[in-house]
Amino acid sequence: MNTCMSCDAKFTASGDNIRLCPACRRQKLEQTWKRQMRTYSISMLVGLALVVYAFLQFKAGAFTMNEAPITVFVALALGGLGLMGGLFGFSLALFFSMWHKKKS
Repeated sequence: MNTCMSCDAKFTASGDNIRLCPACRRQKLEQTWKRQMRTYSISMLVGLALVVYAFLQFKAGAFTMNEAPITVFVALALGGLGLMGGLFGFSLALFFSMWHKKKS
């Protein structure tokens, strides 16, 4: 018999290193995917803000492609990476969130 570290309930486990009961473990998994989705959403928003900033710099006519400072190109590159990476991570976290909800 093991004791759950979260709710102090007694449960049987196949191994000695399992410290959470199945209910607490399922809840922790759901919270993990939600936290990851929130983190990736913030990454997408920051990336979108950087891309919009760089786009507006070019659209306003302040710079042409040949004379733009390096900071605008860095903002554009980091914004694109943040946007695409955030989108990939969010979709992956959403997939695993739905997968673990179906198992329970």
